[in-house]
Amino acid sequence: MTLNWTCSTDDSDALAPDGEVMFAVDEDDDGGKLAIIADITQDDAWISVPLGVAQPLSQRR
Repeated sequence: MTLNWTCSTDDSDALAPDGEVMFAVDEDDDGGKLAIIADITQDDAWISVPLGVAQPLSQRR
């Protein structure tokens, strides 16, 4: 699943170029499920939260 979203800013030069953003479900070291969102075009550009507290994201551009 590819997710896209917009960023509110008055400075168009501050906008990041489009990357390739993906969503995945993985397990942590204790076997708990994690929701992960990552820009796979950048090193270390990801965030994860426990799957049980993850909120749905709408696809917007």
